[in-house]
Formats: sequence, C-alpha cells, structure tokens
Amino acid sequence: MSAGTSFHYPQQELQQELNSSRRKVQVMEDTLHDLLEELQFIHRQAEQLQDQRGQVIHNALGDLIEEMEYTKTQINTLQHSLDDATAQVFQQDSGQHLRELLVRLLTLALRHWEEVTGHTKLELAEQSGIWAMHEEKGYLRVRTFDRYLSVPTLPKKPRWKDVTRTVRFVLSHSESSSVAEELTQTLREFQRLLLRSGS
Repeated sequence: MSAGTSFHYPQQELQQELNSSRRKVQVMEDTLHDLLEELQFIHRQAEQLQDQRGQVIHNALGDLIEEMEYTKTQINTLQHSLDDATAQVFQQDSGQHLRELLVRLLTLALRHWEEVTGHTKLELAEQSGIWAMHEEKGYLRVRTFDRYLSVPTLPKKPRWKDVTRTVRFVLSHSESSSVAEELTQTLREFQRLLLRSGS
C-alpha cells in the first residue's frame, strides 16, 4: 500500500454513519445550549414586564425552557446508554478476545508509527491528541497508553475508540510498513467481533 492510497476496511460505511450521527447530535446539543441561553435571557427580561402580557410570555417561556432542559437530559442519557452498551460487550464471553485484539491493535499501531515516522510513543500521543501525557520525575509519561499495551493492565471498560482512532491516525501518515497489513487485518477482525458481540 502506498502513502497516497486511501484506507478502507469492513464496516467503513457503518463507521461513517455513526460518526455522522455523532456530529449531528453534537450540533443539536450546541444549538440547544445556545437557544437555551437566549430563551433564559428573554425569560428574565419578560419578568421585568409589569403587565399581563409580560406574565403570559414569562410563563410560556418558563414551560418551554423546562421542556428543552428535559430534552437535553434525554440526549445525554442516550449517549451514555450507547457507551455503556458497548462497554458491556467487553464483559461477555467474547470480551477476552476483544481485549486481546485491542492490545494487539495498539501494539501494532505503535510499531507501524515508529517504523514509518521514526518517532516515539510520546510523539504519537502528542501529535494525535488522543492520549494524555503526564510529567513524572522530570520525564513525560503516557501511563494510560501504556496500560493498553498489555491485557492484564487494560482497563475493565477500555476506551476502544481511542485505540481505533490511533490506528486510523498512524495509517493516515502512511500505509506502508512491515506490520501495516497485519494492522489492518486486526482492525477488521476487531470490528467484526465487536459488532457481532453487540448484536
């Protein structure tokens, strides 16, 4: 594979749809937030009106704001439910294999990164913006990243999207390395198993 070749994998269309849905939900949340701020301002202004019309507007806006706050809560609950449902997959019978694949994915992604860029995991964390960096005894560490390089240290509810995002990030730099094919095949296997386990 060459650096200019676009990267494709099974379930790509599904992934694109999910990402599109997440972006739409985020836009909805941002828009709802802005609208709520505007309505709350008008609500406070209407409270200053001393006639009956002002009171009617004030009460109507109060009801509308309450409904919108409820809608915002429902959206947040839905997002958390989706995250929890995916996390539960790792607790099922297939969870151990998923955990092993997740560790394999990040290990291969790191090897691919080091080979095609000559940079370290610290630079991968910094440039991708996916993994947190901490200073410890005068040195920068990526403790969370390191936990994902071993099955025993992998969190009980791993943030698997951080790993797949890392894979796509390193492959966006180049798809040509000694482990690139194994990396893409492992990603395919992980996605197939994740979708099958969650169905």
